[in-house]
Amino acid sequence: MGFLDKAKAAASDLAAKADSALNSSGTGGPKPGDADKYFHDLGVLTFLETTGRPADAAERTRVMGALQELDSSGAIRSFGLHTAPPPAPGMAGAVPPPPMPGMGAPAAPPAPAEAAPPPPAAPAAPVTPPPPPSWMTGGNAGA
Repeated sequence: MGFLDKAKAAASDLAAKADSALNSSGTGGPKPGDADKYFHDLGVLTFLETTGRPADAAERTRVMGALQELDSSGAIRSFGLHTAPPPAPGMAGAVPPPPMPGMGAPAAPPAPAEAAPPPPAAPAAPVTPPPPPSWMTGGNAGA
């Protein structure tokens, strides 16, 4: 077998491996770009349940499993709400609401701030003023 025949066989083998890898990649769980789709589906299922309409429990389990897998792999970039109104003036540092049951604990709150330092001590007893100049006391002025 010549060099070109070996190269052609290797290229064919590599192409077959690439095809099989691409075909199997679609069956291996959620892809990182699918987080928004799963969040949408979870929102629809939650809305149906909240309004008293039937929602498939198996679908909810499937969607939650996919989201938990995406979260554990770090594929979810943000948990920010897209339609929330801006905070009221002065409320930017307000404490967020507690998490929904079963969704894990939030990060620990920041440590309480140190107590404010005490006010400065009151000044010591008043200092006696210096004596008046000699020209004011009738001293020997101009003599």
